[in-house]
Amino acid sequence: MSSGSIGTVRITRVQFFEADVYDGSIPQECYENAVEDEFQCDCVDDAVRHIQSEGLTFEATGSDWAANPDGSVIVDYATGRREEVTAHLSLFSPYHEAAIIEAVG
Repeated sequence: MSSGSIGTVRITRVQFFEADVYDGSIPQECYENAVEDEFQCDCVDDAVRHIQSEGLTFEATGSDWAANPDGSVIVDYATGRREEVTAHLSLFSPYHEAAIIEAVG
């Protein structure tokens, strides 16, 4: 992490087929092909911007990770392939994490 960073936002994109979902969970093997982008953030506003640019909220999960409030989206209508996008925080102080969660909603 660069000297000015206060934490990291990881955006994860997982693709799957709805027929593969069991008991509301995406199969673990789908995560093997997940695409992850990590952003080192030097302030709360930077983290908030990365999460909001994806349309994600913490209210959608009621937890310390963010997701699309509308759920997964179809990314290939021909095959029915769907994508779930989530954001995860790491290395932020509890103070900064709480500020990010509150600002994003």
